[in-house]
Amino acid sequence: MRLGGIELDNGDLGGWTLCNVPVNKLPQRLATAVIAANDDLFGESYLPIRLVGQQVVNGMNYMFIAKAVRATAKKDTRIVSLVINIPAGDVTGENATVAAVKESTELPSGVQDVFDEAIGSLKGVNYVPLLYVGEQVAKGLNYYVICEATITYPGAVPKPVLVCVNTFQGVNSVVSIEPIYPFDLPADDTPVSLTASADD
Repeated sequence: MRLGGIELDNGDLGGWTLCNVPVNKLPQRLATAVIAANDDLFGESYLPIRLVGQQVVNGMNYMFIAKAVRATAKKDTRIVSLVINIPAGDVTGENATVAAVKESTELPSGVQDVFDEAIGSLKGVNYVPLLYVGEQVAKGLNYYVICEATITYPGAVPKPVLVCVNTFQGVNSVVSIEPIYPFDLPADDTPVSLTASADD
């Protein structure tokens, strides 16, 4: 699994099978599901950035990191963890619904402490955890967390990032903060096309 330039192993996490698919590589069924799920919403829409996990629950749940856009004059945005469900037997994705939207997540207790202390030393940007990706042994332990990052000034646009924090001999520090972009290209305001690949 490659997120933000960091290579991680695929695996299971809290019942989710981790994956990493940019939105321009979504199978047609998932692209249709995203559109169908948005069609039933009022006041806010969701633009997926990455597919990061899937889970068998009454059909299949798919977890995305997504941009949420409020239907206001300013079109306020935030980064969320979005779960879309495709019911069993739906081969097209046309009956998909939004199962959950999370603006933040509680990290496992040990990870939360390391994250809070490491991130607390940074100024000027607010980091909100969305998804705990996993850990890696590397001179202590590295923990990987997908976050919403927002520069602390009025009107700042939030961005999705992969934060790596390390704990070693009682010292907690930030190792890296890597952007998560659609298509692994620099982020801009160009809409992401949901014209998907034909493979499912």
